[in-house]
Amino acid sequence: METDRKTRIIKTAVKRFARHGLNKTTLDEIARDLRIGKSTIYHYFESKEALFYQTLEYDALLYIDDVKQIFNNEQISFKERLLEYLFYKQEIYNKYKLLYDLIIRVLKEECLETEKEILKKLLLEEENLLKLVLNNFYSIRIELMNPGMPEFFVMQSWGILFSKKLNDIREDSTTNSYKELLLTCLDNVIA
Repeated sequence: METDRKTRIIKTAVKRFARHGLNKTTLDEIARDLRIGKSTIYHYFESKEALFYQTLEYDALLYIDDVKQIFNNEQISFKERLLEYLFYKQEIYNKYKLLYDLIIRVLKEECLETEKEILKKLLLEEENLLKLVLNNFYSIRIELMNPGMPEFFVMQSWGILFSKKLNDIREDSTTNSYKELLLTCLDNVIA
């Protein structure tokens, strides 16, 4: 029951913070959305900022779970999973706006140290996940994986997120030819 209530508070706060940001969101509004007293929020979180950091960590966990699901989909080839992973980043703004905004704040150097730590942790978890996936792929092939490959994929995939060119291409009728180009590049990387 305690965990359920805390999770409900976090989920509601995610929506508020994503819509209005940290500074324009109040605990009163979150409490009102949940139909609870503000003191109940203080029972679980010492401050609005502590709740905000928990919402970032919560979104990061959900994001990592989504990436795991992509790589666990054995109904498509390994290359298609990598491609799906790359394209999934395009959904971050809509699905995990808090993470997207966090990355923007870090890039603009407008964030607090705690936010930087949350992002570093997310990127490390994502890199470790890619390391497992790629090590598994290469172990089946009895080859050694380039140790820098997981970090390369993580950084490139986040770079793609901020590439307007990819957005234009993805929504254009040339998506299939771009997909083929990406598959060819992936062939060269994992060949």
